[in-house]
Amino acid sequence: MWAQLGMTWSQVWLTIATAVGVYAAILALSRLFGQRQFASLSTYDLAFNFAMGSLIGRTVLVRVSLLNAVVALCTMFVLHAATGWLHHHNRVLHDVIQNRPVLLVSDGRLPDDALHRTGTSHVEVFQAARLQGLGSLDDVAAVTLERNGQFSFVPRGQRLDPDLFGEVAGNEALRGVDGT
Repeated sequence: MWAQLGMTWSQVWLTIATAVGVYAAILALSRLFGQRQFASLSTYDLAFNFAMGSLIGRTVLVRVSLLNAVVALCTMFVLHAATGWLHHHNRVLHDVIQNRPVLLVSDGRLPDDALHRTGTSHVEVFQAARLQGLGSLDDVAAVTLERNGQFSFVPRGQRLDPDLFGEVAGNEALRGVDGT
């Protein structure tokens, strides 16, 4: 039956053994390097996850050996950990590999230029506002498109600390907005 599907029994067992080996290697490496490896919080996290998916797919389909896959997995985890460390300890590299958060809404206003610059639409901001339980952007002092692609909302009535918004592109629009 398997031969009719394009696999011999030995290939079936090799695929199963490879999948189990890759799974075990990912679990072990995740424990060693920490769960943040799969968090998709930044640009380099996303690149890591795409590369991992490709590597795992190739390995499970037995296009590379298990040993090759484990060496590649170890390399990817070390590279990702090193990038993370450098990202937190080198401001220039941080600015190169990370997207900057962008202010989309200030004082209830949603300017088209901020949307255009980020490739975001009114519809996406409105959906995110509804998901936050908001009935109107007039209830919002600020909305930021964060590095990870999520929206953060600061409702009116909250103090807007300039340090909190210091790295946000467009933060000058918050001058005079007190959140109330």
